[in-house]
Parts: sequence; C-alpha cells; structure tokens
Amino acid sequence: MKTIIQEVDIYTQLMESAERIGKLAESENRSAEENSTISQAVVDQIKAEGIHHLIKPKEYGHPQISFNTYTDMIRKVGYYNLSAAWLTYFYSLHNSWVAYLPKHRMDEVYGTGGLIADIFPPIGKATKVEGGFRISGHWKFVSGINYSEWVGVGALYFSKEGEPPAHIAFCVHRNDFKLIKEWDSLGLRGSGSNTIIIEDLFVPDDMVLNFNEIIQRRKPEPLEVDEDYLYYNVPFFPAFFVGFPAMALGAAERIIDEYRERTKKRIRIGGRAASESPTAQRVLAEMTLKYQAASGMMREYIEMLNSDEGQYDHAVYNGIRVQIIQNCMDIAVRATLAFGAGSLAKGNPLEVMLRDLTAIATHITSLYEDGLESYGKHLFGFESFSRG
Repeated sequence: MKTIIQEVDIYTQLMESAERIGKLAESENRSAEENSTISQAVVDQIKAEGIHHLIKPKEYGHPQISFNTYTDMIRKVGYYNLSAAWLTYFYSLHNSWVAYLPKHRMDEVYGTGGLIADIFPPIGKATKVEGGFRISGHWKFVSGINYSEWVGVGALYFSKEGEPPAHIAFCVHRNDFKLIKEWDSLGLRGSGSNTIIIEDLFVPDDMVLNFNEIIQRRKPEPLEVDEDYLYYNVPFFPAFFVGFPAMALGAAERIIDEYRERTKKRIRIGGRAASESPTAQRVLAEMTLKYQAASGMMREYIEMLNSDEGQYDHAVYNGIRVQIIQNCMDIAVRATLAFGAGSLAKGNPLEVMLRDLTAIATHITSLYEDGLESYGKHLFGFESFSRG
C-alpha cells in the first residue's frame, strides 16, 4: 500500500509541476519563437520542479517512477507548449544513458546538477588512441544545448576491418565544444536545437557508450542500478523514444479542446451557431475518435515496454509510435481546415500546435513512411533493422 500511495503522490506532484512549466512556457511562446529558445525562466522552472532529476537511479535520492507517470507528465506539458514538453522530456530522459557509464562517472555527471543534451546519430569521427578516443564532428539539432552542461554525441567506430561498425557515443563537457546558434525552424522553435562543433578532443574510455552493447544488455550494470530503475531490463531505444508520442497526444488534446470551444463561440453567415452544424459535429467526433485510438496505442506501447523480455521486435514499437504521431498530425490538420482562416493567426494555439507537431513528425524517430515500412517488413517476416 505504501508503494501505491507514494506513486499516487509522485504522480500528483509531477502533474502539477508539468502544468506550471507548460503554462509558463505558453505565456512566453512569442518571445521563445523570436529568440529560438525557451527562456531562462522556463529552464529555472524545470529545475525548481526537480524534473531534471527524474530517471536517475534510486541511490541518487530521487523518486523512481513508471512509464505511465512519466509519459503523462510529458503529455501535460505538451498540452500547453510543445517546445517545453520536448525539453522537459529530454532534460530528464538523458539521465538514462548516464546510468550506463561507470559509477564514478555517473557520480561526476549527476553530481554537477547540470542539464544534459545529446545527439546520437553516428555522424562524428572517432579514432581509438591509448586510454580513449579522439573525436571530431559537426552535430546539428542538439535540442536544449543552450542550457546544458553535458552532451552525448554519436559516432561510428570501425574496430576491425571486415567487422560491422559499433555505434558509440561520447559524454562531453560544455567546456569542450563550440556552440553555434543557428536554430531557425518552422516548429519547435523554443527547443533551441542548435549546432555544436568538436575538434580533435580526447575522450577517455570511461566516458564512452557502446549502443550495440546497451541494446544487447538491456540494463545498466546490475551492481550499479537497482531493479526499480525505469530503464532496467527494457528495450533501450523503444523506451528512450517513449516521450515523442506522449507530447504529441498532449498537443492533440489541446487542439480538440480549442476546436470545441472556438466552434461553440463561432457564428456562421446567416446567424447559425457553428456548433449546430452537422459538419462541425462530425469533425469533432472524428478527431475525438482518432485521439482515443492514439491514446489506446500509447497504453499498448507502455504495456509492451513493461512486459518486454525480448519478444517484441523494435519495428512494432516504431510502427505504433509513428501511427500515434500521425493521428495527432491528422487532428491538427483537420481542426485547422475545418475552422478556417480563424485558425491561421500567428501565435494562436491551433497555429502553434500545427507547426510544432509538424516538427515532431519530421524527427528521425517519428517518420511515418519509414516506421510503417519497418513494421510492414516485420509483419511479412523480413528483417526490419529498426532500432526502436
């Protein structure tokens, strides 16, 4: 009973925190879009709520939570502002890969209390040297890097001729990379997803992650992390990507609410209330059913994570995730077109959510055609090569 009560209390606290973060970010959305980043005030709110301490192992003194609690928190922030949801998700999520470092390095990174960013596509160059690697690279789209003290960067390493390369990543301190502020996007402008450059930097072996090993092992070293840890014995990348559909659902819920309330107040030519129109009623019904279907898929995704002992191909997760996000995109487009020109005013929730959802849908983990291709290959019995 104690565990259940604690979980309920944590859930309530996190949902209240999420609402405060989301409402603050929404109130500052115009300046965030102009500056291509959320403000220091929003970052300070994320820290004040302790969100950046989530997804740390129990021994670091912070609560262990479930995937339902975690995704509901992200979803709640997304209801108000997707850039803030994006970073609320990332600033907590990135603690998960730090848990795969040796204990003394976990202590070092967690101990500073600094925010953590990452960019794991293997586009860097890595050369093995005694005691570590020398790395160089030019990484774009590093979300939240403006306020981060640490960053993980990806590269491919060819250890032996004729063998497949290893997908590895390096944990790097803020002092060791150059930040280029060039983020200027259609959506998620507040994410501050800028560029970093690293030139011939030495990174010791104990600050290196091997994703091939992480995928195979499915958990940090048993002696270092308690079994209550959220990322203990789960498929790493499907669990790592869990926040993308969650925040999209938050935005879709907001869009439906906005459409309903705006339509109630709308009077069409001839004096008829727009809500009395069978067209508006069908649109609202269609969007609501599409949202409910997506919510059901989100529950299935989490149930799979919680029960996965290796029986689910990563392509299944990929297919479910991209379909959830596509449903949310469909809702945004449907509401915009049905409501008409009144939805186009810059800065109103329908306009902002449509642009931000588009940015989520174009993220490499959310590409609809790629996700369905992977899932379709799996359904026909072919190797999908999906990483989650």
